[in-house]
This record gives sequence, C-alpha cells and structure tokens, in this order.
Amino acid sequence: MRLGLLGYPINHSRSPELYRKLLGEKLESYELFSCQTPLEVPSLAALSLSLDGLSITSPYKRHYLDQIEVPEPLVAQLGAVNTLAFLPGRVLGTNTDLTGVVEILKNYLASFPRISLILLGDGAMAKVTEAVASSLSLPFQKFSRRTHPNLPVLDLKPFALPGYQTIVINSCAREFVFRGALRGDEIFWDYNYAFPAHADTLPPLVRAYQDGQELLELQAKAAIRFWRKHNPKLK
Repeated sequence: MRLGLLGYPINHSRSPELYRKLLGEKLESYELFSCQTPLEVPSLAALSLSLDGLSITSPYKRHYLDQIEVPEPLVAQLGAVNTLAFLPGRVLGTNTDLTGVVEILKNYLASFPRISLILLGDGAMAKVTEAVASSLSLPFQKFSRRTHPNLPVLDLKPFALPGYQTIVINSCAREFVFRGALRGDEIFWDYNYAFPAHADTLPPLVRAYQDGQELLELQAKAAIRFWRKHNPKLK
C-alpha cells in the first residue's frame, strides 16, 4: 500500500510510524506533502501516479472537494474530507474523523450517564464534532476566536451544565494554547497530540486530560478499511 499525508505543518506527524505499525510490510511507502500554500498542493493526477491513498490534515480538508466523489451523504454535508482513495479513473473521499469522534464519545457515554460538550474552535474538526454531537443528542456549546477574541483566556466555569460531565474539546490548531479558567472537574480532550503546551500544564487542572493519539489511531484504522473496501488490489 502506497500512502501519503498532505497538510501544513506536518513535521510533527506520527502518521508514518502509526501506519508502519498497523500495516507492517504491506506499507510500501509513505510520503509527506508539506504545503505551506495552496499553490504548492499537488494535483490529484500527480498524486495518483504514486499513491493508493492519501490522508489530509489542516488546512486542506476542503481543497479537493469539487474534484472527487464522496459516497457518504453526511461527509458530503460536512464539506470536508481527510482521506482519499485513488482508483482507476476516479478518486473517492471520506472523513474518518467522524468514525473516531463517534467511538470516543460513545465510550464516554458508557462511563457517564450524561455528558455535555464545550467546543473550542470553528474549523473542519469543529464541524465534525457538531455533527456527531447532534447525532448522539449531546448538548454542546461552541466558542471560537471569531466570536470570542479572548478565547485563550476564556473563563469556562459558567458554561458547565449542572448534572452533566463536562468535556472540553479543543479543535483549534497547534498555535492555540488555552490558559483560561476551569472548574477542575472537566475532561479536557485535545484533538492535538504530543502537544506540550497543553500536556504539560492541563492535567493537574482537570479531572482528566486526553490528547489526540487515540483519535489518530481510530482514524488510521478507519482509513485502512476505506482503502481496502474500495480498492480490490489492497485487500
């Protein structure tokens, strides 16, 4: 299987080692496409020459939307894909973020009878989270730097719902660091992984801190299933 990752910045990415772990000798190659501007992003035709599948991270989850097929209606509604499968004459796209977020939130629901979400950010991952929260009938509140310029230091204590386990979800990019006020009984789920600015400071301040490593692994497993489902030679 010939795979790649497109995004910026991706120098911190653990995807190559993760796919080597999951696929072993079946992983023939893994290319990184670090593109600072859209002008640097390769064409689908060029990518299809060397890849069977491509993972996409910020800020390019919408870049190819008008050039690909998106079989799943919910993914099409989201308007963001993070996984491409290259087939003869066509390219299929999906969003494995959905799969991972659903599974992790269902695990939280198994531990807590009622959970509510405080969502930080309004990008592609925030939209995924909103869609999942709605499908699971979870109450959520969203805050972004557009609506709350003071987001890095926002006091989140007033927004906790009585009788609910609050999960603060950070969907902002790595340049965002949260230093706001917390009650201390929240679960802070950071979609970023290996992010010292949060991992070194937040754990003592909350009930539990979870970084994005588990989500990354669930995304990778879902992507492999997608590639194998649509490309017979990969089965």
